[in-house]
Amino acid sequence: MGVNIFLNTTCQTKRTRLDKLYYEHVNCLLNDLDEYEEIKWETYGLIIDSLLNQGHNNVLKEIKYRMTDGENPNEIILDLIQRHSDTVDGMIWFLKRRVEEYLEDDFFKKFF
Repeated sequence: MGVNIFLNTTCQTKRTRLDKLYYEHVNCLLNDLDEYEEIKWETYGLIIDSLLNQGHNNVLKEIKYRMTDGENPNEIILDLIQRHSDTVDGMIWFLKRRVEEYLEDDFFKKFF
């Protein structure tokens, strides 16, 4: 699957302005990833893919809005997991801890 789920899921027959802005924003983010950052984005992709497979189809549109507004992807993912906590599967709970670690790492990187 890889990090390209964020670009491939925006392909529609008619692209809106939000789709174009999201595509440009994510394309810039994904261009120069190191190995650690690529693993982070693959984790986000697994969580989003799992949420979409469980029928939470509005998740991707919300992610587009929040990411193009500049919100932290870790906080977006954690918020989505918390909001859909009654219907998510075990894999998402496992990956939630990993996203929490990413959030802690980002916090500590601000000071070092």
